[in-house]
Amino acid sequence: MMKLCRKSNSHIRTIMPKLTITKESFDLIINTTKDSPYVETGGILLGKDHDPKTVEIMYATLPGPKAYHSPTKFIRDTEYCKKVLNEYYEKKGLDYIGEWHSHIIPLRGASGGDFATLCSIMNDPDYNFKAFSCIIALLNNDSVELIGYVLSNKYIYKAKIQILD
Repeated sequence: MMKLCRKSNSHIRTIMPKLTITKESFDLIINTTKDSPYVETGGILLGKDHDPKTVEIMYATLPGPKAYHSPTKFIRDTEYCKKVLNEYYEKKGLDYIGEWHSHIIPLRGASGGDFATLCSIMNDPDYNFKAFSCIIALLNNDSVELIGYVLSNKYIYKAKIQILD
């Protein structure tokens, strides 16, 4: 077995998911999460999906005035997010490339419901994503940790979030 691995080892290429976010968007997610300590909050992510494992987040939205918030569930204000998306698409060419929301209970990462929602979005024939992103903002007292995911049409990858200056 070792001989086979040595021969094929030179052709193995590992591709890591890449998730970048502007400092402004990163700060908006952190501050919005801190401002909502008793109920979940969130929004959509705008930017570019470069290939099946690379997402560049240029803007994160607020939840919108008609969003639904509870300690264990968040539903964004679709009309508000659609309006912001249309504005940023026309002005800067940014597209819908992800979602973000907070968890105020001690759940380190995406829940089963989160994964189901993400898979339904990724497989929706109305969208044509190369990659899609999700950021979970974990609130613990006064600190917030962001956990990132990048989705391809077949896989969900946990991804380190890189902040762009």
